Amino acid sequence: MINSSIDQTSQARSLLEGAKEVLIALPGNPSFDSVASALSFYLGLSARGVQVNVVCPDQMTVEFNQLVGVDKVTGNVSNSQGKNLVISFPYQEGSIEKVSYNIENDTFNLVIEPREGYPMITADAIRFASSGGNTDLIITIGISKLADLNQIYNNNQGLFAEKPIVNIDNSNQNTRFGKVNIVDTNISSISELTLSLFSNFGLTINNDTATNILAGMTNETDNFNSPQTQASTYEAAAQCLRSGARKISISKTFTPPSQPMIPSFNKPVMPKNPQQKPKIQFPPQIQPTQPQPQPQQPKKQQSNEAPPDWLKPKIYKGSTLL
Repeated sequence: MINSSIDQTSQARSLLEGAKEVLIALPGNPSFDSVASALSFYLGLSARGVQVNVVCPDQMTVEFNQLVGVDKVTGNVSNSQGKNLVISFPYQEGSIEKVSYNIENDTFNLVIEPREGYPMITADAIRFASSGGNTDLIITIGISKLADLNQIYNNNQGLFAEKPIVNIDNSNQNTRFGKVNIVDTNISSISELTLSLFSNFGLTINNDTATNILAGMTNETDNFNSPQTQASTYEAAAQCLRSGARKISISKTFTPPSQPMIPSFNKPVMPKNPQQKPKIQFPPQIQPTQPQPQPQQPKKQQSNEAPPDWLKPKIYKGSTLL
């Protein structure tokens, strides 16, 4: 159950049904859950015949290699090059005196005159991008604000301003920047939210899609041990397994304890004199027990005097049976 308005989900489905080319955008330093969801949408939309481009400001690292379709993630909006040229450079309020153009020898010259007292605009500061391309729809996954896209957004601001955006996330930091905002802060993971949207959008779940979604849920919920895990999370996992999901082994980084469980002894301190024995230094909490001196018992005095009955006859008492 998606904790989002039915109207928002219906709008997103209408936009998807009319889209022939979709851009799926991931934030910088994306989570495993976000990448798994984005690639699930890539597989689902591609199976419908939609041209899909998945972009991320950062390169995919080894941890994502087991996800199906990870090789399709790129760092630029290559499939959405439009007819409009966008020239961008850093701007300070009041720093531009005049913008004009002229045509000379079949060359179009754009002239930007800075105001006196402000820094000049150098060629190194100028960036070029395209807008108005064939992209019909943008889907953002796990992005709280468009600035999280870093250079992808900076180089394609016209595209993000012109095209409708479906914002999918589960973070309470989300700024609801999209035309359609499907943000559920009560759900365990974006992957679980993605599985619900597949049903609402009429997308087919195959074994590869189910594998990605199950991996995203498993990672985000710490193998279903996090407090965010709900009954719906287990139901979603069961649905993925019924759809042919393969279990992906996700390694976790082991963090050693801050204090050693068993105290260790320091190395022996070697004496300078080789005839001396090495001295072992013990930790302060463990010191060898020194034997306590035992009280000495007084020794019996030996006497040269004979006992008083020495001269008396000795009589042996016993029985002799023959």
